[in-house]
Amino acid sequence: MTASSASTTDVVIIGSGPSGLMAALWMARSGVKTRIIDARATKVFRGQADGMQTGTLDIFDSFGIADDLYKNAAPAMEMTFWAGSKDSPLKRVARLPKWYPELGQYHLVHTSQGNTERALLDGMKAFNGLEVERGVIASAIAIDESSVHDPQAHAITLTVKHLTDEELASSSSKFTVPQPGDFNYTLADEPYLKRKVTGKEGSTETIKAKFVIGTDGSRSWTRQALGFDFLGDGDDNGDESMGGILDCVATSNFPDIHIQSMIAKDGRGAGFVPRENGLLRIAAPVANKSEATPEAIIKSLKEILSPYELNVTHVDWCGVFGTSRRVASSASKHSRIFLAGDALHVHSPRAGIGMNFSIQDAYNLGWKIAHVVKGISPLAILKTYDEERGLTSKQLISFDKALSEQSPLGANFSVKGTRQGLQDNLPFSSTTAIEYEAGLLVAKEGGTVNSKQYLAPGIPVGRRLPSQTVERHANGEPVGFGKCFPSDGRYRIVVFAGNISNPEQLRRVEHLSKMLKLPEALLQRLDGRAIAPQDVYEILIVHSASRDDVEVTDLPPFLLKHSDPFDHVFVDNNQSRTWALTDAYGKYGISQDRGCLVLVRPDRHVTYIGELEDATELVQLISSILD
Repeated sequence: MTASSASTTDVVIIGSGPSGLMAALWMARSGVKTRIIDARATKVFRGQADGMQTGTLDIFDSFGIADDLYKNAAPAMEMTFWAGSKDSPLKRVARLPKWYPELGQYHLVHTSQGNTERALLDGMKAFNGLEVERGVIASAIAIDESSVHDPQAHAITLTVKHLTDEELASSSSKFTVPQPGDFNYTLADEPYLKRKVTGKEGSTETIKAKFVIGTDGSRSWTRQALGFDFLGDGDDNGDESMGGILDCVATSNFPDIHIQSMIAKDGRGAGFVPRENGLLRIAAPVANKSEATPEAIIKSLKEILSPYELNVTHVDWCGVFGTSRRVASSASKHSRIFLAGDALHVHSPRAGIGMNFSIQDAYNLGWKIAHVVKGISPLAILKTYDEERGLTSKQLISFDKALSEQSPLGANFSVKGTRQGLQDNLPFSSTTAIEYEAGLLVAKEGGTVNSKQYLAPGIPVGRRLPSQTVERHANGEPVGFGKCFPSDGRYRIVVFAGNISNPEQLRRVEHLSKMLKLPEALLQRLDGRAIAPQDVYEILIVHSASRDDVEVTDLPPFLLKHSDPFDHVFVDNNQSRTWALTDAYGKYGISQDRGCLVLVRPDRHVTYIGELEDATELVQLISSILD
C-alpha cells in the first residue's frame, strides 16, 4: 500500500448506479466540483433494471440525453393479461394501455440498464468531463458537527481506498464485460470497458467534502456507516413470491410474444417483456434463489405457457427477485450526507419502476445541493429532500405492497387484481403524478403561502408542470412547452399574460413588470454573492392574443431583460389560427382573458400559482427560498 494523500471537493457520490449517475449529471451540468466513486471496475452491461418510464425519459430529455436511448429501446404501448388452468386453455382476458397522451411526450420503453447508464455517463462527460473513478471504495466517514451549519465548510472527511488491479479483479469477478463479437457488444461502450489508470492504485486517500451522496445500493455502506436502520414490513422473500428473471433470445408461437404480457395458470404467474435488439425478458416462479437457474426458469415458464411453445437460443443474463420492501430510517444526516436510490428504499420489481424512482431521488436532490454550493440557496432547502422523497418512498412501498399481494408468482396470482392495480396507478408508476406536499418549495394549503390553485386547475401545485403545445410568437412554430424547461438549475416564472390585445389586460402585465423590477426584487437577497439574475431564473411569457393584434415589443421590456424573445414568448390562440394545435390555456384551465402567474422549480415541479397582481407574494416566496 502506497502513502496516503488528501484532497478537497464540493461533493462526493458513492456508487455509480443510475441514481448516482443522475446526481453526478446534475453536478456536471451545474459546474459543481464533484467526485463519483465505485468499487466496480466497469458500468453495468447486462440485465438489471430495464423499464424507462414517461417521467424519467422527460427528465433525460431535459438534459439532452433521451433521444438515442429512446430510439433504440423497445416500446411498450400496452400490456396483455392471459389466464388459464389445467381444465381450461390459456386465453387473453384483458389489455391495458401503458401510455396515453395526457401522461406526457414519451411512452414506456424497455432497454438494458447498461444503456441507461451509458446515456448518463456520456452526458456527464459532455457537460464538464466528469467521469466515474472505478475501483475506489469508501472505508470511513466522519462529520465535523461544529461546522455543519456553514454551507461552505468541508465538514465531511471521507477515507477511500484505491484498489490494486488484483483487488479489483477479485471484487469484480462476477461482472462480465462484453467483448467484440458478443451478443450485447456495442462500440458505444468502448470508453467504459475498463477503468482508467490514475496512478493512485494501491493507495488510500482522505477527501474533505461539503456533501456526500450515498447511492451504493441495497447493501449500502453509506447507510450502515451512518448507523441508519433499513426497516422492512415483515413480508420479505416469501417462497411463493420468488421469481427468476432471464434475458434471452427466444422464439415462440405465443400470440403476444412481442407485447409485455402477464400469464396466470392455476394461480401461478409468469411474464414476458420485449427488449431492445431482439432480447426477451422472462419472469417465472422458482422455489428459491439456488434454483433460479436459466434451465429452471425456462422450465417453469414452459409449464405456465403450455400449450404454447418457447425455444430459447441464447441466454444473456439471469437474476432472481423476491418481495422485499425496506426504507432507511432517515434520508440524510445533518443535511450533509444523503441516501438515494436503493440505499434509501427497496421493493419488488413487479411494476418496473424501481430504477425510475431511484433516478428521481437524485434528480430531486442534485439541483438543491448545487444551489447551496453556489450560494444561491441556504442549507434549509436541503431539508425538503427528506420531506419530499420521504413521502414518495412511503407511497412507493405502499403501492408495491398492494401489487405484490395481488401478484405472488408462486401461488394465488390474481389477473384481475394485478391489472386493476396497474391501471389505477399508471400516473404514479409512470412518475408523472408524483406530487410534493406543502413546504419551503411548494406553496399550497398547509404552508405559509397558499397558491390559488383554481386559477390553473390543470397545473397541480407540487407536481411537474405538464407539457402542452404552444406556438412561438416570433414564427408560429408549434412547441411542446415542456421543452422550455431544460435542467439547467434555473427557476422559471411563467407569465400567462392572457389577452394582451385588451388594453386593460396589458396594463395588468405592465404593473406586474413594475413590481418585479423594483428594486430588481427577485434577486435583492443575492446582493454581494456575485450571482447574475439570469443564472437563477428566467421569465417565460404565454399570451392568448392574436399574433396579428400584438407584437413582442408591446410587452414590458423588463420581462425580457435577460431573454431572447424568440425562445421566451409564446402564444396560444387557436381562435384566430384554426389550424393551430395549441390549447394550453384550455388544458391548464387558465382564463384566456386574465391569465395567471406560475413559479416553476429547476426540477419543473410547480411551486406557486397566483394572480398577476400577486407579484409581491411571489417575490416574498422566492426571497424565502434564496435567503
